[in-house]
Amino acid sequence: MSPHILIDKALDGVTAPFAHEETGLLVQKLITSLFTDGAITIDEFNHYCERLRNICQRRKEAA
Repeated sequence: MSPHILIDKALDGVTAPFAHEETGLLVQKLITSLFTDGAITIDEFNHYCERLRNICQRRKEAA
């Protein structure tokens, strides 16, 4: 599976109403692992980290 599809699906899981707070940490670990393995570039890493940060901020605001 493409790393981009994998990250997109993981980010979708963070937005799910039943997702635990730890889900964001798991997605962060996934993004970091894919970057350190060379599967995504630094620009893609920054893009996905920004998306994750925005999702987590919205979840905190909604709580």
